[in-house]
Amino acid sequence: MMRVSKVLGSFVAVGAAIVAISTTSESRAGGDEDLVNVTCAGGVVTATAKAPWHTNDKAPWKWDKGDKVSVDEHAAKFKGAKCEGTVKAFICSGDQCKGPIAIAVK
Repeated sequence: MMRVSKVLGSFVAVGAAIVAISTTSESRAGGDEDLVNVTCAGGVVTATAKAPWHTNDKAPWKWDKGDKVSVDEHAAKFKGAKCEGTVKAFICSGDQCKGPIAIAVK
């Protein structure tokens, strides 16, 4: 009987670990991108953070298809040839910061 409970306990532990890992991966995959709003028109990209987040003007923002024009606490601005590629965004809220967050430019 002791052996059956050990095996059952092992299955429960493995199941709990799998649930914890898959839950963590899902929350990472779909969460942070939703905290940043990126707009593009005529090759001009503007990235803003959704409240209560703000752009981290001390971080190395990048757009792989254009050049950084400016970054302040309100927005990051870039200029490129057309609206494509990926912006690497950095945001903060209080003392918590996130980034780089890859945001598709469309």
